Amino acid sequence: MSRTRIWPDGKYWTMGLLLMLAFAPGACSSGGEAPPSDGGSAVEGRAVGVSKPEPGAEVAAPEQAGSAQDVSGTVVPPEDFDRKIVKTAELGLTSKDVRGEAAAAQQVATRFGGTVISSQTYRSDKAVYADLILSVPSELFQEALDDLRGIGDKVTTDTVSGQDVTEEYVDLQSRERNLLAAEQSLLDLYNRADDVQDALTIQRELTAVRGQIEQVQGRMQYLKQSSDMSRISLNIQPVTSPPTPPPAWDPALVVARSWNASLTVLQALTAAILSTLVFGWWIIPPLALVAWWLRRRLRRTAFAPQTPE
Repeated sequence: MSRTRIWPDGKYWTMGLLLMLAFAPGACSSGGEAPPSDGGSAVEGRAVGVSKPEPGAEVAAPEQAGSAQDVSGTVVPPEDFDRKIVKTAELGLTSKDVRGEAAAAQQVATRFGGTVISSQTYRSDKAVYADLILSVPSELFQEALDDLRGIGDKVTTDTVSGQDVTEEYVDLQSRERNLLAAEQSLLDLYNRADDVQDALTIQRELTAVRGQIEQVQGRMQYLKQSSDMSRISLNIQPVTSPPTPPPAWDPALVVARSWNASLTVLQALTAAILSTLVFGWWIIPPLALVAWWLRRRLRRTAFAPQTPE
């Protein structure tokens, strides 16, 4: 029996060539890459999404790691960082017209866009004094202070101080963001709660978190207002003239002093007598009884008959 060789049909050859051509680009691309020279290059080639720095790109210094950054990672220059500093000043002045200078100080605060927090004018020892507390914008604090120094005759007290609350303000901002995120998470859980008990529990947590948020926001608002507006405490005293020295000898002064001394002695004697009568009233009855008994005894002795010897 002779063997007959059967060759495939031409259409099968055509389909096979088409399949080889279809898979050829993927095989060439996968096999055309050069193998990594070492293990480190292989790890680097498998990193996804990490771009290599350009040759001329600047690398941030290690000390800049702690600088302020925004959400996108851009470094904020130090000069653009808004610091929160609470400025206060205590100013003491002397003036011949205390009331007029107090009114002038109020006008200074109004001219610089500030307000008068408190104002008190009082009289003591036949002299007028004034105490004021002014609030002016922090950017005009020094200018307002210079004008206030010029309204009096003499500056007796001049103290300026400041408190940096930037760190506390930044901490409060971070805490506010965390609390707001926690509140949003609790709201999502509350909307998906199926059980009444779970909803009540989440509601209590939401109330506590909302209270903390309002407390943090209130403190932040106070620090912002305190740093935006500076406070100046102003004390105005009258100008005191030195007392005139007394004359070396004045007859009228001697008479007046003697008269006052005699009145002082008379007052002391009167006070002693009245004190004795008031505080010694309980001694008078026993003394009177003893005196009566002695007097009666003496009378009996005087009128007693003498016996003859």
